[in-house]
Amino acid sequence: MNRRLVILGLLLSLSVSLMAQKHFLPSRPRNDAALYEGPVYGVKGGLNLPRLYHTDPQLNQIPHDFVYSPSVSVFVEFPFLRPCTVAPELNYQRKGGSFSYFFNGQHKETYSLFADYVLFRCPVFFYTPISDRVKPYLFLGPDLGFAFKGDIALSHPDHDLPDHSVGINYSNYNYLYLGALGGVGVRFNLPLTLITFVIKVDAAVNWGFLDTYSKHEHIGIAIPQNVDVYHLQGNRYLRGLEVHLSLGYFINKPDACGIFQ
Repeated sequence: MNRRLVILGLLLSLSVSLMAQKHFLPSRPRNDAALYEGPVYGVKGGLNLPRLYHTDPQLNQIPHDFVYSPSVSVFVEFPFLRPCTVAPELNYQRKGGSFSYFFNGQHKETYSLFADYVLFRCPVFFYTPISDRVKPYLFLGPDLGFAFKGDIALSHPDHDLPDHSVGINYSNYNYLYLGALGGVGVRFNLPLTLITFVIKVDAAVNWGFLDTYSKHEHIGIAIPQNVDVYHLQGNRYLRGLEVHLSLGYFINKPDACGIFQ
């Protein structure tokens, strides 16, 4: 579509909407965050900065080590209610955490728990476009997953006690994960003739709701795989921060005005 037709079309749309604004919704912008052009197909990669959160205040006050793990996804972003989209995704990441402390004020010990998860996520994105190509957004949605492997370890780096490590199983770990994912980001549309490339950069918080201790640990059937195995109190949750870069595309709709060129 040449510029003259675009300008003429915009003027006509504006005139109609002004004359009948009490009865009709305003015309939709053509390139409004791909909300109307069709689904966006993409992949995303980044980092998860995991943390273990204990409701036992003595454990939760222990300073956590800085750790990070990969996080990768495939997703499809669908039009939803303007100006929103919904983007179900399949994600892999490692959750858990690590912290070091001094046992009896003398010997350093390091406790770590890491588990690999497959997660199904379904965030809803709320866009506040700055222009046709730059679109900041907020997002929030459920986060459901299942651990398929992992290890719980206690090491003694400065003395001769043997290190202890055990793989997760049903007796010492709750495999299910249910949480929420929420964050902020910005999206860039790079239109070409047939397709539009989409680049998204965002940061998020993942917030687990389910206790990762198994019911066997809580009722005493299994020895707790915890910092203090003899005094299991409260619950243990998975939390973390995430940063991602997403790359996707959508197929441009045919230009109906092209037939007049």
